[in-house]
Amino acid sequence: MLAFEGEDALEIPARALFLGAEPHATLKAWPMIVGWQPFKPRADAWDKAGLTRLEKLTDEKWPLVMILPSKSRDETLAWFAMARDRLEPGGRILAAMPNTTGAARFEKELSRAAGNIFSIQKHKCRAFHALLDHADESLLNEWRVLGEPRKISGFWVEAGIFSSDHIDPGSQLLADHLPAHLHGNVADLGAGWGFLSDAVLNRCPKIVRLDLFEADARALECARRNLASHPQEIGFHWQDVTTGLPNTYDAIVMNPPFHTGQATDVDLGRAFLRVAFASLKRGGKLLLVANRQLPYEAVLETSGMAWRKIAEDKVYKILSAEKR
Repeated sequence: MLAFEGEDALEIPARALFLGAEPHATLKAWPMIVGWQPFKPRADAWDKAGLTRLEKLTDEKWPLVMILPSKSRDETLAWFAMARDRLEPGGRILAAMPNTTGAARFEKELSRAAGNIFSIQKHKCRAFHALLDHADESLLNEWRVLGEPRKISGFWVEAGIFSSDHIDPGSQLLADHLPAHLHGNVADLGAGWGFLSDAVLNRCPKIVRLDLFEADARALECARRNLASHPQEIGFHWQDVTTGLPNTYDAIVMNPPFHTGQATDVDLGRAFLRVAFASLKRGGKLLLVANRQLPYEAVLETSGMAWRKIAEDKVYKILSAEKR
């Protein structure tokens, strides 16, 4: 744990809001800390630790707002503004980031708005806090705009979610090779802001219902907006796919994630494939896109699925499989 001492000391109030909340054993001694976490696996971990969590942020004011942002520039700056809007007079923002995600750069950004900042470094991380009573409101307004939903290629997106500044080329490749015969009940695993789901609904008229499963609540809200014009029945599920699905399906499409934070995590993609196999009806179809080097064919073989590669380019491959 990082500790501020001397002139950098930070008084710990009874109440605090934690944006991007992640549990830690020491937080159990702080009963009036409230967390907000849009990513389902971390939200579940926070709940499991017995800590209080907000489903949606309110306008309640706090003496301290703590932030664990991602490496996304727009998201981090937007969260600084989000924290400022929830501070009591005399309240402070406290942020912590690994050095590898640009901690020094974001400390400088916050100092531009606050004009005062205290910092400490340890364990290849940086924590810094600031008083924002006399902040640069014009700069904060610029940061607030960064956090607002915006459109790319006709789709609503939001800072910090996957592929928030462009259509993912892997998803585009899969959309270009979707068969028109998918029918019945279909699921999109790791659906993001709904690009692939939109393509499926446009391409496959015999789909009765489409269920989107997505771990990022912000992406799921964007997907609701992006798919609002489709007449088919659509379900939106804020869920960690690796924990399993509640239903079975005639077909599943997906662009499975393969990163945990900044690290490559092939096991995450493998877990998606295993859940997909368990959730398909006999004879059900699985269509997925992946980077060419990822060894997902072995999972399909082990599961006993009949599979083939239907397309590839220099980066991605499209695999089609059927549950026997």
